[in-house]
Amino acid sequence: MKNVIDKLTESYFWNILQRIEKFFLIISSLTVVITLCLVVFGRHVLHYGFLGYTEILVLAAFWMYFIGASYGSYEESHITADILSQFVGEKSQLKLAIFSKCVQAVVGLPLIYLSFEMLQYDIKTQQATVDLEIPLLWSQAPIFIGFTLMTFYALVYIVRDVYKLKNFAEMKKAETE
Repeated sequence: MKNVIDKLTESYFWNILQRIEKFFLIISSLTVVITLCLVVFGRHVLHYGFLGYTEILVLAAFWMYFIGASYGSYEESHITADILSQFVGEKSQLKLAIFSKCVQAVVGLPLIYLSFEMLQYDIKTQQATVDLEIPLLWSQAPIFIGFTLMTFYALVYIVRDVYKLKNFAEMKKAETE
């Protein structure tokens, strides 16, 4: 099983997925910053109010937040309130990590379903924003994509950590040698 996880995390698919996520993070972050700069410049220097800029900000923010959350899941760097792991040994920390990722996966699956249903509704009704008429599909798609990626990473890391737990004694023995 370890070979499968190693092959996956070193695969072309895994690398291209990370590059795509980074690309969307950079573009969405730049969009938010540039839009806010233009709005402030327009409002305070040119004394002109831009119509619909909030729609652009919402669109970019959704991509930034949800792809950022999935990238945090990939890096395992998302914020946790895990104080218990500070007081237990390595094996127990591994068990807590597996439990935490299982909870993430269990919560993620219905969220994937609900966000997919929302996308289907958006496609069927073809709703759009008021000012710029941006299809709501574009600002709600990152919700589905983000939950799917977060759950995918949780499942991959569950398998990885279960393998580590199964071979914990061997790993400890190898570390001491």
